Amino acid sequence: MHNRQIQPVREASQHMHQLREELGNARRDLRDAEAALGAEQATINAFRMQCRLKLGEWIDDLLDLRSEKQTLLTRLQLEQQAVDYGIEYDDDAPFWQDAAWSEPEINSAEAIDPTLLNELAGTENDRNAEKRLYRELARRFHPDLSAGTAERAYSTSIMATINNAYANHDMQTLRELAGELDPATVAAYSGGETREIRQLRQAILSCKRRQRRAAQQLQALRRENTAQLWRRAQQLEADGLAWWDEVRQQLQNEIQRYRSDIATLENQLSSFS
Repeated sequence: MHNRQIQPVREASQHMHQLREELGNARRDLRDAEAALGAEQATINAFRMQCRLKLGEWIDDLLDLRSEKQTLLTRLQLEQQAVDYGIEYDDDAPFWQDAAWSEPEINSAEAIDPTLLNELAGTENDRNAEKRLYRELARRFHPDLSAGTAERAYSTSIMATINNAYANHDMQTLRELAGELDPATVAAYSGGETREIRQLRQAILSCKRRQRRAAQQLQALRRENTAQLWRRAQQLEADGLAWWDEVRQQLQNEIQRYRSDIATLENQLSSFS
């Protein structure tokens, strides 16, 4: 009888030891993942600042010229339509103010890498990537795919957050949700014989969740335009090429081309005066 009582105590002690060891490993993995993410974020942010310091003047000029060209294209379209309608174009006339005219797009092959321009201008809008990420999350967390009560409760909570983020085009939150643990893993950690065991399992689960989220964020960071440009700059400079000078020259060439296009449009508009 005495031996039968000792066996469960010994097994519980071994189980506690295993959980503590697993928690220690999970904490180390978390520290490594967060350190890797932090180091790469700092490097990319420093590179982004370098871009703005070294290229910001030309980027700002180019963006202003693009806006000016778009305005002239729209004005030219309206002037041509006024001729077609046989009426005079007037900025102050309600007819021209209320009409839902389609804004013509700038259609030209840009010499500057659009990835660079979009990143430095701070204009990232990838709806297709958003849809792909949403579908991936829905496949992982849809409650209908749950195997049990614990999984369903967890999936329902996560899926509600996913839907809300998608409805609000909150790409950052969707990326963070990609770091959540799978429902089956959460269900496996949901039980426990004692309060201490449950606390250990919850701590392990929290570390694993944060570690996976950090890994997902690192992968997302490496897909961003700035990170790609940074790697490209590193490679070119390693090959002995002056990446900054090359991009600056591209920007200057593009600025001159836009100025030429704007002069042409202004001449065309002058014929309507």
